[in-house]
Amino acid sequence: QAHHNGEPGVLFLDAANRANPVPHLYDLEATNPCGEQWLGPYENCCLGSVNLAEHLGADGTVDWEALRRSVVLSTTFLDDVVEANAYVPAVPQLAKAAHNARRIGLGIMGLGDLMYHCGIRYGSEEGQEFAAQVIEFVRYHSMLTSVELAKGRGSFPAIQGSIYDPEHLTWKAPKPLAAYERDWNRPAVEWKKVSEGIKKHGMRNAAQTTVAPTGTIATVAGCEGYGCEPVFALAYVRHVNDNGKDLQLTYTSPQFEQALVRLGLDDDTRQKLIQQVMEQGSCQGLPGVPEAIQHTFAVSQDISAEEHVRMQAAMQAFVDNSLSKTVNFPANAAVEDVATTYKLAWKLGCKGITVYVTGSRTKVVLE
Repeated sequence: QAHHNGEPGVLFLDAANRANPVPHLYDLEATNPCGEQWLGPYENCCLGSVNLAEHLGADGTVDWEALRRSVVLSTTFLDDVVEANAYVPAVPQLAKAAHNARRIGLGIMGLGDLMYHCGIRYGSEEGQEFAAQVIEFVRYHSMLTSVELAKGRGSFPAIQGSIYDPEHLTWKAPKPLAAYERDWNRPAVEWKKVSEGIKKHGMRNAAQTTVAPTGTIATVAGCEGYGCEPVFALAYVRHVNDNGKDLQLTYTSPQFEQALVRLGLDDDTRQKLIQQVMEQGSCQGLPGVPEAIQHTFAVSQDISAEEHVRMQAAMQAFVDNSLSKTVNFPANAAVEDVATTYKLAWKLGCKGITVYVTGSRTKVVLE
């Protein structure tokens, strides 16, 4: 059925429950429809995303200090939202569940943009490590901030018996699936500081990180890459339902255009190349586009199913809730290919997975 039209996704309940921060309250049974947020009965989670496209450093680098500041501010903001939310008064269990665990879900959007900026191909071994290092940095500073908030505001009420119980701390620092081999000048993370902080001050939020799809908010923010996804296409048509009419908006990747400008191509040549890209969505194999640009500017359809899964798993290692990620398959994919992908996702520790075979739905937002 997933091969037929992408639904349903699959969830790995055991993997999720091994990471359940409050096992004394409930077993996790399901997620929201996008698959990124595991919740207990009546629970809800305040989500927010740091825009990585706004943290580009000079000369293809990451502005790590700006990212750290954004994560600290966002974590504090989301904890404030738990307090400020107008929960539905007719269902008092909602407010009670939210305040009991104080779940927040800080995520990212614009990962694809940042990777284009840094010249890193999404899906490659380098890309897997880069994504892991970025997400680890976000999780680390979100947790440090949650510890700091606990110091001043108190821990979440259900902390006793949870994995963050200071008297019986069972939480273990997350580790990458593969040892890091590359250096992007990322400041060191010292997970021991988090453990020591929890034992001393507790933890404000039972969960801290979630990566949502961010389709609409990323579009509003001007991101090329939604959530933790690769860029869908370098040029495409977006269909908007405008009071029953199909409003078609054309789009071209600004970073790809800038790369063509840096090549010294004249306007006419650039427009011809962009038109070709508009027709196929990708720049792979196009005459006139250098190999280095083709390598960096990979899009969803250029990335193999295995690479999609490995990217998801690399990030999942540092996301305590889950993340919304689609594995794109070409139109000629077989049912067995989907089965193989499900098994690989399970083996690598993913908590769930969604697949989409090109052409398996008649209506899509982007094409």
